[in-house]
Order: sequence, then structure tokens, then C-alpha cells
Amino acid sequence: MTAADLERLEALVAILRAVPGVRTVRLVRPGEAVDVPLSRLPAVLLEPTGAEPLTWPEIPVGRYHLLHWRASVLDRAVPHTRAFEALVTLAEACRNAVGADPLLGGRSADGPPSRRDTALHPAAGATRTGSLAVGDVTPGQPTAVAFAGASGYWTEAMTGEATLDGEALFGSGPHVVQAASPVRRVQDVTFNGLAAGLTLDLGKGPRPIHQRGVLSADTEAGLALLGAACAAFVDGRAYLLAAPDGTDYPACRVKAIEPLGPPMAGARRHQRYHIVYEQLAR
Repeated sequence: MTAADLERLEALVAILRAVPGVRTVRLVRPGEAVDVPLSRLPAVLLEPTGAEPLTWPEIPVGRYHLLHWRASVLDRAVPHTRAFEALVTLAEACRNAVGADPLLGGRSADGPPSRRDTALHPAAGATRTGSLAVGDVTPGQPTAVAFAGASGYWTEAMTGEATLDGEALFGSGPHVVQAASPVRRVQDVTFNGLAAGLTLDLGKGPRPIHQRGVLSADTEAGLALLGAACAAFVDGRAYLLAAPDGTDYPACRVKAIEPLGPPMAGARRHQRYHIVYEQLAR
């Protein structure tokens, strides 16, 4: 666990301590057995459960660090009693309090969905939480109602951004531009009655260029406007495409813009996309 992870866990502890009805919040080591005095119940135990390095699918730029954790809410209660109902209500209040400040005071940011726990919601959120689960009920011991969670942050941001006809439309999220191999056009010419023929060099032909990335905006309406601005370039004309690494691709026609899956919501709204260009001449 890194110092940055500990900073985010401490932010979660502060949020949980502010939940009405919680007497004790403790940060525990993974797998540590903790005995909470009955006088300190209800209590919340926050346990880190691992970390996951991520990038957006098919976009190998930027590095996102997702810290997984589990919050266990403990109290003296057994199922099917009013005390147990109160414990479940308190656990829901703790989960809702975390969800109300997903950025953890600016310490976390939206990012790629987890591959380790796909049940966390929202999938691309800065902080994500799972469903409530009741632990083993042991006579004489506090009962736990727990929920999994994860908080993430970018450890490495992409450098540069692509532009199309000088318009910076893609800088809201990571993206990559990948050009296919050059194409050489040739034509074979044969002559009746002759065994030989000619091969004519017609020069360089068009080639496809693929761009994959994520568009992000604060609202659904803002994301829709950004998508419409990109779609306006599907007009049959050729434009200059400048890649994030500074490479220029002149005479590029936008053939198609394809959304990859539905929009995802976190603190912001996100849409993965795939753009296919055709470079007509070089």
C-alpha cells in the first residue's frame, strides 16, 4: 500500500466517522482480527483488500490505480430483530455517505472499470461501492454488515492530444491514433500475343487510420454536444489530423465514428469511441 493509498483511506475514515450513529471507525490491516469492545459499538472497520492497475480498454495511455477496500459495520444484533434492521440501516447510511463524496475531497478521479470486481457501481466512478452483505452470525459476537468499495486515481496522464483541422476535440480523455501500413498501388498490364507485360507504379494509395479514446464531460448534455462536434466532421471532406505524438496526417477523411458501448457515469460522463479515417494522399 502506497502513501497515496493511505491518504485516500484516511479520507474514507473521516467520511465514515461523520455518519450519525457510528461510534468508532478503525483502519485495519488486511486479514487482521480485530476485537472491538461492546462499549465502542456500532463500529466500522475499513480494510484495504488490494490494488488494481488499469487503463481504458484498447487505449494503452495513462495509468490508473484502483484501490480496493471493504467496510464492515458491526453492532450487537441478530437477524430478524429491530436491532438488526437498525444495523442494516446504518450500513446503508455509511455506503451512501461514501457515495455522496466520491472524489474524497479531490483525492480520487473517475477511471476505467474494474476487471477484478465488475459489480461495483458506478463502474467508472472515482469511488465505487458494492452491495451490502451480512457476515457470519456468531453468538456473543457483533454481527457485521459489509460492503466492498474501490477508490481510484491517475498515476500517469497521457501527454499531448490529437487535433482535427486544428480543433482540439479529444483532450477530455485519453486516446491513441494508430496508422495502418502504407499502401502502394500498382497495375499489371498485359498485351495480347506477348508473353511479357508491364507493371505500372500508381504511387501511394489511401490507408486507414484508427483513433480510439474516451470523451468526457461534466453532464450528459455536454457529452452529447462534444459527440455532435466530432460527428460534424463526417462530411466527405479531407482534413489534417495531428496525432498526440506530433505526427501530422494530411488529407484525412472521417469515414465513421462508432461509440463503444453505452455512456458511463461517475463524477463525470464518459463515452468510449472508435474513429476510422481514410488518408487519401501523403
